[in-house]
Amino acid sequence: MTEKMALSQLKSAPLGLDCPFLLNVPGGQALTCEQVLRHLPGKRVVFRSHWGGASVLVKLFFRKRDFERERNGLAAMRKADIPCPPEVWVLKDEVAETFLLATEFLEKAVSLQASYESDPTDIFVGHLRSAVGLTGRLHKSGYMQSDIHLDNFLLQNGVLYMVDGGGVEPLQKPLDNLGLFFAQMTPDYDCLAAEVIDVYGANPPEASSLRPVIARRRERRIQHYLSKTVRNCTQFLVPKIKGAFLVVLRATASDRLLRLMEQPEAAMGQAEFLKRGNTATVVKVPGDNPAGWILKRYNIKDFWHGLSRCFRPSRAWISWKSAHRLELLGISTPLPLAMRENRFGPLRKEAYLLTECIEGENLQAWLLRQGANQIPDWLDREVSGLFEKLLMGRVSHGDMKATNLIVSGEKLYVIDLDGLQRHRGQRQFRKYYRKDLQRFMDNWQGNTWQHFEQILQPFAAQVGITLVNKKV
Repeated sequence: MTEKMALSQLKSAPLGLDCPFLLNVPGGQALTCEQVLRHLPGKRVVFRSHWGGASVLVKLFFRKRDFERERNGLAAMRKADIPCPPEVWVLKDEVAETFLLATEFLEKAVSLQASYESDPTDIFVGHLRSAVGLTGRLHKSGYMQSDIHLDNFLLQNGVLYMVDGGGVEPLQKPLDNLGLFFAQMTPDYDCLAAEVIDVYGANPPEASSLRPVIARRRERRIQHYLSKTVRNCTQFLVPKIKGAFLVVLRATASDRLLRLMEQPEAAMGQAEFLKRGNTATVVKVPGDNPAGWILKRYNIKDFWHGLSRCFRPSRAWISWKSAHRLELLGISTPLPLAMRENRFGPLRKEAYLLTECIEGENLQAWLLRQGANQIPDWLDREVSGLFEKLLMGRVSHGDMKATNLIVSGEKLYVIDLDGLQRHRGQRQFRKYYRKDLQRFMDNWQGNTWQHFEQILQPFAAQVGITLVNKKV
């Protein structure tokens, strides 16, 4: 039997609503909530329902100003002749502070984000051009999507729609707004800005002036996201545990995972050991998938080592945030699932990082099996892409030895991220990036060294370094 819920209950409900449920709304009617698409506790709930035999998208607001922003934003889109979901009905109860807005549900629509993640580049570029055209049209009407991102565009039957009226505001800094849009993609897509900016409309910005804006907005976006990785929000869960801080990727927060992170030492005692070191211990533990998980404990060697580390973020904390940074830069690394720091008050002690297990082989061992003359084109692209993204993201790894690069399928994964840094200053970044380039080259000799030298020489030239073969 479908559960009934009052608006007051929904307003105080935490994240993780179970569907379906019936919702009593003003006027004595009931709506069936079939699927929750977005939930900001105490602020709004966005869900799919049925009305008059058709699917509708219902946005329930608990603050009048948010409701009015949404309606005004949709009106601004329509005035600018931008395709957007038409309004179906509105219900308001100002006494109870509940406001509902139903729009047509775009059946089988695909977001621009989904196209970006799965479509070939030439198809995605076509959709990107349409999105830039709509953005230019909105700008010319004096408005902008203040939080513009790829999920704000939905493709249905060859028509691209703009959604989310709540983010529509009077236009300020159009170049900055365009930069934010392109910053939703990884740095290797920045070149597409020059290909599609011509559809923006009259007086489009120069690609050369847009490029630094994209880089700045991407870093601001990454910083905002990283702040969310250590607090309760839609993507992350922070359970309360005595004597520890724990954060879990909400989408993977199964009972098995939570039990493991509540008692990590018990799990390690029964696990397969991969590394026993003074500063770190690595084990493989059973997971929710056949490959299992990798649990890494960052050890405290002695009293003085503990004293030196207790006031700083742990290496697990650094690796956790670094993995999420690499993900946003489009650099492959094992998915971080959970992070725990043992604490005594504000003092940090041992720490743990749980990631997915990538089944593969380190780059050095993999290449030894292939032979120096059997380096495939896809690996060249992976190595080149890795250093290009590090360069554009102004990030250094800190220990680019071949055992920290894992080959799985036709992808190259980066591990051991506790030394990874993002540099504000160009001079400092160039210094550390040069070290990464040279450390990578130090793994090789003979034909393999010459091969990778050809691949990486353009990046070495950009930071003013001559790669040296130290094994000649």
